[in-house]
Amino acid sequence: MSDVASQTEWKQDSPYGWSHPSGWTIGRYVVAGVPRFMLWEGRDHRGNFDSLDAAQAQHRLHTKA
Repeated sequence: MSDVASQTEWKQDSPYGWSHPSGWTIGRYVVAGVPRFMLWEGRDHRGNFDSLDAAQAQHRLHTKA
């Protein structure tokens, strides 16, 4: 699957959350006034990133999508 196809599979569920058909999610949190994007596989935290793109890239690495 191409990077573009993988990114387009992400669905924005709210202003603060995205979900992927694989079951993974990304949450947008504001910590000390700075937005952070946290990648989750179920209840397991898989990383804290500066951008949505970086979190999606990490998802691709974990899933080989």
